[in-house]
Amino acid sequence: MANHLRVPRWVRGGWGAALAALVCAPGSAWAAGAEYPDNGTIAIGRGCAWAANPSDGLAFQYNPAGLAQQRGLRLYVDARMAKQHVRFTSTSIKGDPIENSANPFLGPSGALSYGLGAVGPLSELTLALGATGPSAIGIVKYPDKGVQRYALTNTDYFIGYYSASVAGGWGDWLRFGVTGQLAHGSAKFSQAVYSGVFSSTDPAQDSYATFEGSNGVLPTGVLGLTLLPRSDLAIGLSWRPAMDFAADGTLKTQSPEWAKALATQVGEQAQLQLKFADVVRLGLQYKPSPAWDVELDAVYERWSVLKEVRVHTKDVTVVPASAPDKPVKVPDIVFPHDYTDTWSVRLGGDYQLLTNRLTVRGGYLYESNAAPSKYVSVDFPNWARHVASVGASVRLFGAFVDLAYAHHFVDTQVVTDSGVVQQMSPTMPGFDPVKTTVVGNGTYEASMDILSLSLRVPIGDLSGSM
Repeated sequence: MANHLRVPRWVRGGWGAALAALVCAPGSAWAAGAEYPDNGTIAIGRGCAWAANPSDGLAFQYNPAGLAQQRGLRLYVDARMAKQHVRFTSTSIKGDPIENSANPFLGPSGALSYGLGAVGPLSELTLALGATGPSAIGIVKYPDKGVQRYALTNTDYFIGYYSASVAGGWGDWLRFGVTGQLAHGSAKFSQAVYSGVFSSTDPAQDSYATFEGSNGVLPTGVLGLTLLPRSDLAIGLSWRPAMDFAADGTLKTQSPEWAKALATQVGEQAQLQLKFADVVRLGLQYKPSPAWDVELDAVYERWSVLKEVRVHTKDVTVVPASAPDKPVKVPDIVFPHDYTDTWSVRLGGDYQLLTNRLTVRGGYLYESNAAPSKYVSVDFPNWARHVASVGASVRLFGAFVDLAYAHHFVDTQVVTDSGVVQQMSPTMPGFDPVKTTVVGNGTYEASMDILSLSLRVPIGDLSGSM
């Protein structure tokens, strides 16, 4: 993760400030493998096993073929609170263990659909509009002077998928759907960068950098198919393709007073570039009676597309105070991640305690890890996990209120071969560099709690009684 362009010691402090935002960007808000499984109250309540034949509004994200079964005008509103617990005990830097102190993160979703029923040769046809974010934590906060500071201090980011879907049916055995999406994201995050002259981890020698930026809109989508070979069996398959993401932003730094007189940063424009994985879902749902169903899903995410994260500098130069006529262009910064593909197995189901009045559900999933041990950090502790969940739906005046809770048991990571090194100011060729310090060794502990609530309103079918 170290870069090779360095400045002489007499100007190192100023360059540390100027380059800090560049080196902080990939390690925080946009790291791949950052998504946890998954969105949607019904899905969360049943272990996220919801790919075979999803019937709620978020079918446009899981498997849009499920939308075809809807009738009339339907409104879906969803909100979930996710609290990520992270604790890092460093063996690389002396200091107290640190924890994430950010408040629970709110993630909203919504959809509006209209099922027309049979249209021409199609046995079912539904149109839908929706919006959702990824299943990820957008706000993280660690101590500014904590042992994790060279990896991350805080994040505040968002990405939304704005969607339009069409789904249809052919006879009583086939449903299909497609969702077109525009992805838009914004990010703000900070990190410490060592700006001293000698090898050390003294916080007094640190600069702090902030990257803030956003993309325009990026087209993507989801394709879905559901086979219904029998009345009690559904087999669903969906695919979200990989996408290249680029966020334009500004780099701003805050450096110690002694460093400000040494060099000046000129220009702030940079672009963050990375890839998001393909996601393939396969679901098998068995429904022996109208009262209950059970579903087994397998989900594959091709995170191996993300071998590196690149920060492309557009107009960023550094002007040494002693040589103002010799500005130096800051080159692209490249960070290896070497992520691997992940897979998950999900098992869940529903049971109607009171027919069409009260439904309970539960589920379990296991998901593998994308990050090799040497690149584990505090940015996104979404490592291998076991998840247990419960949920319920209650009908009130014709509408349905859904509630779910899930706890993520995230595997503890004990890292002894870390490749996460202290971020520091570069040195120009011909001058002795300051030796970087490995900062990622230690014990990483994490868990997550998710509480989700949704409202499903079949407009036009509302009842004045319970």
